[in-house]
Amino acid sequence: MSHIGIRTRRARGTLTAGIVAALAAGLITAAPAAQAVSDKPAAAGDHAFTAQLRIGEGDAMRGCSAALVHQQWLLTATSCFATAPGAEVKSGKPALKSRATLGKQTVDIVEVVPRDDRDVAMVRLAEPITAVKPVELAADAPEAGETLLGAGFGRTRTEWVPNQLHTGEFRVDSTTDTTVALTGQDGVSVCKGDAGGPALRRKGGEVELTAVHSRSWQGGCFGETETRTGAVDARVDGLAGWVKDVRNRDRSYSADIDGDGKADLVVLRSNGDVVVYRNQGDTFAPGRVMSGGWDLFVTWKDLGRLYFADVNGDRKADMLVHTKDGNIAVRTNHGTYFDQGKHWSGGWDRFIDGSDLGRLYFADVNGDGKADMLVHTKDGNIAVRTNRGTHWDQGTHWSGGWDHFLTWKDLGRLYFADVNGDRKADMLVHTKDGNIAVRTNRGTHWDQGTHWSGGWDHFIDGTELGTLKFGDATGDGKADMFVHTKDGRVAVRTNRGTYWDSGKVVITL
Repeated sequence: MSHIGIRTRRARGTLTAGIVAALAAGLITAAPAAQAVSDKPAAAGDHAFTAQLRIGEGDAMRGCSAALVHQQWLLTATSCFATAPGAEVKSGKPALKSRATLGKQTVDIVEVVPRDDRDVAMVRLAEPITAVKPVELAADAPEAGETLLGAGFGRTRTEWVPNQLHTGEFRVDSTTDTTVALTGQDGVSVCKGDAGGPALRRKGGEVELTAVHSRSWQGGCFGETETRTGAVDARVDGLAGWVKDVRNRDRSYSADIDGDGKADLVVLRSNGDVVVYRNQGDTFAPGRVMSGGWDLFVTWKDLGRLYFADVNGDRKADMLVHTKDGNIAVRTNHGTYFDQGKHWSGGWDRFIDGSDLGRLYFADVNGDGKADMLVHTKDGNIAVRTNRGTHWDQGTHWSGGWDHFLTWKDLGRLYFADVNGDRKADMLVHTKDGNIAVRTNRGTHWDQGTHWSGGWDHFIDGTELGTLKFGDATGDGKADMFVHTKDGRVAVRTNRGTYWDSGKVVITL
């Protein structure tokens, strides 16, 4: 790899840091983490992806830095969010009130997702930052002798809280699997308030993120007598896959929440918030939290799972809570919230995710406007249990031979939605070869079906390119295809009667 130098600015300022433990063997003193120092602030607009963090309140408030890696996610140091030096930081809502500022926009931090092998965390913002381009992560490791550019909002030589981004050059001394040892050049150092800030490599006229500031001697920082300018950053090169996985742990649904006849987007975030993005025709409105506390229902491996469907026939999708004890409760949609719910059915503890006795779906099969329960058992049979207003009945057999479509790891998966506009849910068969066939609802069974689309072999279970959902996005009564790719974009492919068109992106989540 060629080492591209970065034009040096002599150090007068520093990069700030958060709380950090001392390095073993006395390499670094037990002091807060650091950032980089330069003699001048960064030029206006340079490295605008660098965020200033404020963690805690009042006299206990401290600063850190971070880098925007997605419109709604920052990459920073886990140690910034510790309540005391060395304290464990758990995944979820920050223990202290935390905010991030990028440019003129300040938003709350609502979730922290630490890595367990290095001082790195993803943090979710309460709303997306749309005016700033995120920084890309480096794929290649830093090499000894390479020069990186450090950035952050930490102390300078003369200021406690400069509130301006400063930058400076650092030489790479050595690396481990998870860290990179650096030495600030020409008096540049990493200081308090810089923890979590980016270490950048120039590449093709752009920069890429190689590491985040973690620990430092803080030589030359305001209030420090130390002269050494060494630092240890946490490597983030090669973590693009992890960053994408963290972003994509959320579960998305299509369901008409406001009753206007058009399917909205519902996202169950990994922090437990149920966020509704209302369908506005050509686009979707910014998300609004409609319910919270469902973080143990995201993976389907903890307390259970959620579904969204119109159970009471008022055209607004309700929330169905399927707990691991086998009970299913319906929480009625009251426009801005779901109520506390009522028990509708029990005995479904082995039907959570298809890996045991089977899987459940909810859709209006008989056309009365109320969601019925579809029971897909491991023997391949599908029964429809009709909605009776306060419960689903014992059901009747509708189809068989679907035993390899339960886990989504075998031949494919199934969906149920009204594709032809007769108000009765049809069966969509998504096979692992990428084809999607529509089997039309004939009142007591689904027919043999016709081919509607192909090329979706990497969209089966969300582990590859993304996921598919089906709902009426246009309000014409016929289910359209929602394509949710792993970069966060959601495209709607409109139902054209015998196929879905090429679609357009309507929102980036």
